[in-house]
Amino acid sequence: MIDSTTKLRDDFRPNIDIYTVPVRVFINDQEFDDTEEITDKILEAINRGEKVETSLPRVDLVEDLLGRLRKEYDVVYVLSISSLLSGTYNLFYTIANKYENVFVFDSKTVSIQNTYVLERMVNDISLGKKIEEDDIISYRDDSLFLISVFDVTQLQRSGRIGKVTSLIGKMMHIKPILTIARNGEVQLVQKAIGIKKVKDIIREKVQEFVEKARQKNRGIRVYGAVGTEEYKDFVYEVAQMYDVKPYFVDIGPAVTTHVGTEGFGILVGLDF
Repeated sequence: MIDSTTKLRDDFRPNIDIYTVPVRVFINDQEFDDTEEITDKILEAINRGEKVETSLPRVDLVEDLLGRLRKEYDVVYVLSISSLLSGTYNLFYTIANKYENVFVFDSKTVSIQNTYVLERMVNDISLGKKIEEDDIISYRDDSLFLISVFDVTQLQRSGRIGKVTSLIGKMMHIKPILTIARNGEVQLVQKAIGIKKVKDIIREKVQEFVEKARQKNRGIRVYGAVGTEEYKDFVYEVAQMYDVKPYFVDIGPAVTTHVGTEGFGILVGLDF
């Protein structure tokens, strides 16, 4: 199984082989792979207002990896982040299309929702299931993913929101609560004035999801990805409301490049 850019939990111990393919990060046009070693470099560049961008994985790396794995394994599954947010899916699909035993899936999401989808895939593969596109959709539908960015400066720099929206957000202290829509695009859930209101709205959305999970007699899991340690407390608070231990996943250099560090993502998903 191959995954692009998803950060795995430190305590995640799958019984199938997983390979990750890093995207490339450019700092002032100097190229780096998306690894933890460059996180500090990215943060320093962001703080200095320097040019930080991401790009697709190296084509030769993907070609070599797929060419090797399709010989070593009966089936190779590839999970890509949303095709509407990155060209990674198209790159994988184009290369994998010539191999009968390599299957590429568009998760139509990013970050910790991608992690959740990946772990669901691993669980079902371990049980002998053959994964299909409908399964990926089902995994996504079993979760709620919310993102809040308290400083929209880096979002504006990376082109994810317009300059006018960024300016208004700074002037009015408006904090966007975002998600990834079913089609894989970034979607505004709600706007809030102040961090306290952001947290209140997230608690309400999570409670709605939990009530639906209880109707299905299902437990839940909570995942968090935070830009700075101070946001961990809120994720812990939400998880403790439902007596579960949260899983934390590194936000990752590529995501940091686009959103900065002033925010966090929280996911609530059905247990499995």
